[in-house]
Amino acid sequence: MPAPAATSLRAAARSVLAVLPTVFEILMTWHEKARQRRQLLALSDDMLKDIGISRADANYEGSKPFWRT
Repeated sequence: MPAPAATSLRAAARSVLAVLPTVFEILMTWHEKARQRRQLLALSDDMLKDIGISRADANYEGSKPFWRT
């Protein structure tokens, strides 16, 4: 029978490994939001007009931190 400390360590490792996919997904979502906001800020006024967004709206959205929706 394993020692209680070893069992506890294994359980902790399993818990960490269980949340890694979720953490990875969150990080990838944040990365994608930041990329999209940079691209939005790079659009010309004519391009923004084509998609129905004002420069002020683009600046507002583009200035948000990556973690905000």
